[in-house]
Amino acid sequence: MEKKKTFDVKSLLKISSNNKKLLGMLILVIIVLSIATGGSFAKIGQFQLIAYLFPEMGVLALGMMLAMVSGGIDLTVIAVADLAGILSCLLMKAIMPADASMPVQILVLLVTLAFALLIGAVCGLFTGTLIARVGVPAMVATLGASDIILGIAVGITNGSSIKELPSILYRVVNFELFGLIPGTTIVFIICAALVAFLLNKTATGFKIYMIGSNATASEYSGSDNKKILTLTYMISGMLSAVSGLLMCGHFNSARSDFGKSYLTPAILICVLAGVNPNGGVGKVSGIVLAVIILQSLSSGFAMFPSISDYYKNLIWGLVLIGIMIINVVTATRKKKS
Repeated sequence: MEKKKTFDVKSLLKISSNNKKLLGMLILVIIVLSIATGGSFAKIGQFQLIAYLFPEMGVLALGMMLAMVSGGIDLTVIAVADLAGILSCLLMKAIMPADASMPVQILVLLVTLAFALLIGAVCGLFTGTLIARVGVPAMVATLGASDIILGIAVGITNGSSIKELPSILYRVVNFELFGLIPGTTIVFIICAALVAFLLNKTATGFKIYMIGSNATASEYSGSDNKKILTLTYMISGMLSAVSGLLMCGHFNSARSDFGKSYLTPAILICVLAGVNPNGGVGKVSGIVLAVIILQSLSSGFAMFPSISDYYKNLIWGLVLIGIMIINVVTATRKKKS
């Protein structure tokens, strides 16, 4: 007699050990910052600010995670975000009619988004081709490609800002659902859901994990590693482009240095989330928790004027190295046991 399938609530609510640690860390961060600021950090407005700001860094971290899961790294995410934002804003200014109606403005915004995704995909194709087909190591390829892409962005703008953008981008980015949930958070949820679906529910996602775990075994199993790697960096580029548009909407302008402070945090988020720098391991749920923790710390630091941005960079670097040391020591102990 066939056994009936039952709905397993326990398996649905099961949380990984790494995510339990991240949840504990998040609670600890909120408690400590709330005490240190005399309760100011625990206000609803502060949490709304965190929800508004973290998606810019979070979407970049999703792209970085895909590259790291495949066994590489993508140092072009900032440059791609800046270039896609600049070119998209130029396009939007050029094609937006004066006194355009709301439907027309929305249509122009959708065209701008499609164009940004195209720019991100092209940049990712260039980087992915260098890595997968030419054979350049990921760190060297993405570092060189980053300089090229950033150079193009600076050349287009001459280092100045693109201002007087159509108001639709600013309004969408600053939109609040039910007056509570920022539009940027909605964008991040959509991106995170799509990446989670890709990794967990598709053959392509399985192959990305396979390549990161053992590229040789993946090749022998029939996987086209070159194609999958190229696609991985193209998706990373598209996510970077989305982040670039969020930054432009946030500042209501476009510039070639908006995301310059996000590279180290993006890598830190991935490491904190449990993504293995050697590839094969990483979950979107960890990225979500890690980026909220990091943005909470960043927003908490901003409440103390004595902590300058230079100290923040020092702190991020120390935390990144510290977490990697802890991960290596933990992995070594597990192997010995």
